[in-house]
Amino acid sequence: MADNNNCPKCKKSIAAKEAAATSIGCSGEDCRRRFHRTCVNIDDATFEAIQKNPMISFHCDECKNQSPRAFAAKLHTIEEKVNKVCNGVNQIQGRMYQQYFQFGNQPLQALGAAAPGVGAGGLAGGLDGKKHPQQNNLIVVGNNCNSDRLQVVCDYGRWVQVGKFATNTSEEDVIDHLAEELKINKNLVKCTKLVKNDANLSQLSYCKFKISIPDYRFNELFNEAIWPSGVMVSPFTPRSQLNQNRL
Repeated sequence: MADNNNCPKCKKSIAAKEAAATSIGCSGEDCRRRFHRTCVNIDDATFEAIQKNPMISFHCDECKNQSPRAFAAKLHTIEEKVNKVCNGVNQIQGRMYQQYFQFGNQPLQALGAAAPGVGAGGLAGGLDGKKHPQQNNLIVVGNNCNSDRLQVVCDYGRWVQVGKFATNTSEEDVIDHLAEELKINKNLVKCTKLVKNDANLSQLSYCKFKISIPDYRFNELFNEAIWPSGVMVSPFTPRSQLNQNRL
């Protein structure tokens, strides 16, 4: 029998008829070798979990002990794929805003081809009975947050409160963290430390920040994956508004 049908551990053959039940394949990209389950200590419960959950995989010792350089290269490839996905999401968000601004405030008749008085050539019948060309109300919303060449004025309508952080955490630390996690320009992140001006930081056990980013990406601040474990994120409500709600 060919060597590729032998278990790399015990060097014994893996029966083709029983391979699916008695062996397991390594998920390493450059490996794909099959091992006897007994040779790599994969019991029935673990094997069943691997079969049912695509997020669980088996890697042989050689793949797990690969060189740091090879591992770093794979991490770089994964990072590139994640960045492409993030860029794709940003593009989708931009198109959604584009459609909202283009159609959101128009009457329903303006969106359908069955609207009365609208011809195939894009002409709409006016009150005077004449046909007038329809206006193009297309609005495009940019979504490239990494450009430093142009100074853009963005809408900041909402804030979040984030904590609890060590008292020596600075506003710059939080801004740098978000710029890296969200792939966003630092200049678009607004951050204020929620401590009194005369507060003695050495006597505080923790501190919080209020943070805002442009409205069209604001909901990304509620993604738990961008924050360290234990950090709490909630909508920020000014004290003046809290007092009004109590009245």
